[in-house]
Amino acid sequence: MTGCCLVVTTHERPDALARVLEAVAAQSRPPDELIVADDGSGPATARVVAHHADIARHPVQHVWQPHEGFRPGRIRNAAI
Repeated sequence: MTGCCLVVTTHERPDALARVLEAVAAQSRPPDELIVADDGSGPATARVVAHHADIARHPVQHVWQPHEGFRPGRIRNAAI
């Protein structure tokens, strides 16, 4: 089986991100790596990512860029 990387984009919705990461953790086949592509969120989002990284069965990366308008495509590309 080939490796599987999951990229999740987010911006200032730590509550929604936490639910997505909980759903990923509950999968019978988790990704080989999870990358959170963050379009300028604050410290609350960073805490959610750090918590998930502590408990995940796979590597978790947090790629962040300053918020300068709606730029999800740019942060997704940076994450990839």
